[in-house]
This record gives sequence, C-alpha cells and structure tokens, in this order.
Amino acid sequence: MGKNTLQYILTSILSIFLVGLCIWALWFLKEADDQIAVFGIIAVILAAITSVLTVSISNNKARQREYDLLILKEKQEVFDHFYETLFEISNSTLKGKNTLTNKTMSEMMLFKRGLMNWGSEHLIGKYLEYEETISAQGSNQQKLKDADEFLREIRKEMGFEDSKKLSLMSILLKPEARKELNM
Repeated sequence: MGKNTLQYILTSILSIFLVGLCIWALWFLKEADDQIAVFGIIAVILAAITSVLTVSISNNKARQREYDLLILKEKQEVFDHFYETLFEISNSTLKGKNTLTNKTMSEMMLFKRGLMNWGSEHLIGKYLEYEETISAQGSNQQKLKDADEFLREIRKEMGFEDSKKLSLMSILLKPEARKELNM
C-alpha cells in the first residue's frame, strides 16, 4: 500500500471519528458540561493534527529544497565540463591551433555523459541540434550564434532567464570580433 493511500485512509478514519464525536456530543449528551468536554477533546485533537501537519509539510519542503539543490549542483558540474571544453577550444583557436587536445575530448565526453544523466529532454535535443550545426559547413558567425543559443539553453536549465540583448559568446571574443558579431 502506498504512502498516500495510507494517509488518506487514516485521515478518513480520523475525520469519521471527529464527526462521530460531534454528533454524539450534540444529540446524545444532555448536559452542557459534557458537551463542552467533548468539544474540548475535539479542539485538542484538531490542534495536534494541525501541528503535526505543519511540521510534516515544513520537513517535506526542506527535503525538496535539499533535493533540488543537489540536482542543481550536479548540473553545474556537468555544465562546467562544457564550459571547460568551450574555453579550451577558444584558447586553442586564439593560439592558431585547430586540433583538439585529449583533455578537451575528455571534457566533452564527461559533458555528454553528465548530460545523459542530468539534462532535461529539451536540453539534450538542443545539444544535438547544436552539435549538428557546429559540425556542418557554415559561417563562423552562424556557429557563434548557435553556440550562444545553446549557452542560453544551459542557463535556462540552471534557472536563469536571459534576454537576447547580450551575446554570451562575446565573453570569449576579442573586442574587434565582438563588433563583427553584433553586425
């Protein structure tokens, strides 16, 4: 039996019990002192239930926040592998090298493995699109825009909402290249 089913059954039994107490107090007890005592018992039971529910809800919310934080940390580690790869490629390009190092390839594989575990279906789809456009023939300006779009998707996955006013890829570029990208 599931946890929720058990809670519903216990809540139903308790509700029936409390309604039964109310009916008993109103129709079957003749003395006001006895009725007041029963309603006092009902009030104490309701106060105890409210306290238990408050603590339980608070604990569940704290547990959910902790879980969300752990997932966010795992995603950060995964995305750090992509950023490491991106900066390695950028650094190599600035130095005039067009080959990927073993470290760069390793970081990319770690990113892909982490993306499989921690990335949303939407982000995985966006990565596959990004990978296709990067490997296809095209202008460097278009590739930078595609990379910028994927970076925005990563940031969206992390909970940030970015406007399209600023190009995230401009961080990697020299000032002259930034002007060319904005054109």
